[in-house]
Amino acid sequence: MGIKNEINAALNAHSAWKNNFKDFLNGRASFDLASIDATNQCDFGKWLNNEGYRMVPSELHTEICAVHEEFHKIAAEIIQKIKEKRYAEAREDISQTGALNQTSLRLRDLLMKLSLREPSSTGSLSPKNEQSSGEPGTEKPLSPPSGEPKSPHTNN
Repeated sequence: MGIKNEINAALNAHSAWKNNFKDFLNGRASFDLASIDATNQCDFGKWLNNEGYRMVPSELHTEICAVHEEFHKIAAEIIQKIKEKRYAEAREDISQTGALNQTSLRLRDLLMKLSLREPSSTGSLSPKNEQSSGEPGTEKPLSPPSGEPKSPHTNN
């Protein structure tokens, strides 16, 4: 599977988890609450710990893992708020501007940043606009392709 396909599959796995969670909150689906904060149990987490670990540069992988962990922590907090009958706070967290969606957007943006990279001869990903001289610290900053927004916002 190509890198872009891997990233798209990872994005789809994350979106599916989030949509299933929201369906559960709305009474339309079942959900395994015991694993809600387990970042290695969802399909995205499994990808991140396996294929993602091999293909994502270390610093970016660490950042993606941290945001992914935060996402699951927020989901667990939403369940806790519901158990404590703090419904207004839970509704705020799942709103468009709430913590769950904002963290999801951050995760998506990191994956989109990853998709702007291409494989190097070593198999890891390097920025497409990188002009490597082989010296550390000589990389150019990553910029989006012309015509594309810097931070696309969707519900994923």
